[in-house]
Amino acid sequence: MINELFSLLQKPALWQRSCEPFWDDEHISKGMLEAHLNPDRDAASRKHSDIDHSVKWLQSIIPAGSKVLDLGCGPGLYTKRLSDAGYDVTGMDYSKRSIAYAKEHDTRTKYIYRNYLEMDYSEAFDVITLIYCDYAALIPDERKTLLSKIHRALKPNGLFIFDVFTERTFNGKRDNTSWSYHENGGFWSGKQHLCLEAEYYFENNTAKVNKTIVITENGLYEYRIWDMVFTKHTLLNEVTPLGFQIYSIYDDVCGSPYTGEADTLCLVLKKG
Repeated sequence: MINELFSLLQKPALWQRSCEPFWDDEHISKGMLEAHLNPDRDAASRKHSDIDHSVKWLQSIIPAGSKVLDLGCGPGLYTKRLSDAGYDVTGMDYSKRSIAYAKEHDTRTKYIYRNYLEMDYSEAFDVITLIYCDYAALIPDERKTLLSKIHRALKPNGLFIFDVFTERTFNGKRDNTSWSYHENGGFWSGKQHLCLEAEYYFENNTAKVNKTIVITENGLYEYRIWDMVFTKHTLLNEVTPLGFQIYSIYDDVCGSPYTGEADTLCLVLKKG
């Protein structure tokens, strides 16, 4: 076990995935759902007041009656609001717990439990959304796959609306490590456990991984959560070869005018 631990403590290679389940883990998904539903926290979802503001803006750019697909919908915080506004909405998420909650509290929306990298639609939606910077949590090959599937799933002239963090988010950040002991359980495990956590940065602070090693009496568990930041230039270079044209650009998913000075960047792309 000690040799395995020493191996896990090494800085991972760029974009190297871990094998443990995260989004659909029986225990972790409880904490994720609680974070989604906390109205005053920017955790799994943004504060609910920000979501209200965002949906109001989305209504201003999504034509009435549109068929909308919300990827990574979680417990339906955006989808329910959009359905209540009269849109034909489908939500997709890879957490059974979140999808079950969404179905229980929103009968208007169609909810699908699926990894959106495996979706297979053809010209089915007018608008597709991916909100709270989920796009950059994917590794490069996954992002390319997703863009291709989104392009195929959109109707002609359909819109893809999503946001990412900008380079300002990682400015001045450095590799760091910490540990914590949880006698009565915590986010990562319901049992007594020790957490060894690290934050590693790559490629001139444009990519990072949050690496957590959870040690319980039953063994070692490793989780790697990747993230990336973009500029307008680097993001457009990534999406335009996949057949998208820029429709509009904002500082955030509340429609704030683009300044290039914000911590986020929101693109509205049009299927070319």
